[in-house]
Amino acid sequence: MKILGVDPGLASTGVVVIEAGQELELLYKEVIRTRPEQSTPARLGIIAEGLEGVIQDHHPDLLALETAFVRRDTPQSGLSLGKVMGVILLTVHRKKLDLIEVTPREVKETLTGYGNASKEQMGRAVAKNLRLSEPLKPSHVTDAAAVALTAASIVATLHKR
Repeated sequence: MKILGVDPGLASTGVVVIEAGQELELLYKEVIRTRPEQSTPARLGIIAEGLEGVIQDHHPDLLALETAFVRRDTPQSGLSLGKVMGVILLTVHRKKLDLIEVTPREVKETLTGYGNASKEQMGRAVAKNLRLSEPLKPSHVTDAAAVALTAASIVATLHKR
């Protein structure tokens, strides 16, 4: 099963494709970047087109999306993230992909056993699960891989039942 993991963001959206079979394998990684001087519709279009390209090239079976974590003191960033997530969800619908949404805490607990794991702990856990010699960079790619690995764990658990 191929899983497309996505760490959403208006400036940088992390995207990773893993193969979840007997072993977990990293197939693709990318950060879809937009520029602040671009209009919001243009930025959302870049994200949608980037995701569509990854889907077309890698044919994932499932898209795993990290749900929004919005701080109370930054409502504007929450609105921007909501727009990005809307574009991602519309892309999932149009491409007829299955979807798993996971929270940041769920990702951390799945990979490290600790819901407040640091970025460094997550980087090491992702590298270990994917048998990489060093953590992935940048952090958006690490986060997308962590989301994909969490989805793989959820799917494996469901298949065991």
